[in-house]
Amino acid sequence: MAFDVKTFLTRLGSAFIFSAIMMSALLMKEWAFIGLFFVVNILCLKEYARIVELILQTTFTLNEKVNFIAVGVALFGFVASLPLTVCENQTATLLSTYLFYFLGFVIGALLIFFFFRKNKKSIYLLSGLGYISVALGFLVQLRFQSLYLPLILILLIWMNDTMAYLTGSFIGRTKFFPSISPKKTLEGTIGGVLFAMAFAYIWGSITNWFPISLWVIFGLVAGIVGTAGDLVESKLKRLAGVKDSGAIMPGHGGALDRFDSLLLSAPFALLITMLYESASK
Repeated sequence: MAFDVKTFLTRLGSAFIFSAIMMSALLMKEWAFIGLFFVVNILCLKEYARIVELILQTTFTLNEKVNFIAVGVALFGFVASLPLTVCENQTATLLSTYLFYFLGFVIGALLIFFFFRKNKKSIYLLSGLGYISVALGFLVQLRFQSLYLPLILILLIWMNDTMAYLTGSFIGRTKFFPSISPKKTLEGTIGGVLFAMAFAYIWGSITNWFPISLWVIFGLVAGIVGTAGDLVESKLKRLAGVKDSGAIMPGHGGALDRFDSLLLSAPFALLITMLYESASK
């Protein structure tokens, strides 16, 4: 993959603007962060609905779109308000709670598939609610755990994305899931993960908020799970026959393009953080 200076500078500029917006929202009151991702949730749901329309070669009615987004907003608010604060001696309770949520999700997914297996539209839309709204709700929960965790997770994902692009541009040779993302290389993917972990290690070394090991795990999650999130969205776009989910940010496409890695990373980051908090109390 050849290195394109113009593309890189465009992506870099957009990423800095994006990071500045994220930092501003994070360093303000919690309501600012919730408000920001309330908007992000709506934008992602809107773009996802458009992708599903293209995949299924259909057109949703205005009522269907409004209902889809309304349910997504309600689900986002519900997950964001779940009582997940860790108290002393709550490790077993925490694990039981997460197991309950996980089993509920699995059972719900199986029921959805069973009752709507002949209705691809319903399966896509219901899956999108979990993929987007539930994940962003967990991101808000991560903000409740710590002021800086969501920001660092976002920066680690940005680091992984940028360094994967640079590494792949210069030394990338081996294609990585070419049927989904033709430009992604194994060398670039590994480089992105390693740089994210290195950045996390350095960050942990100069701060005393959490152990270095926790930050390194965050870097690993941002690299591996974040890349998986990117591949999931790339697969959806390939099925839809589009390059970008939207056109909000130059060089990064739409909101779903920018937050695809975060959607899968946030639940894992929250679980890791809560397990650490429960173990340390």
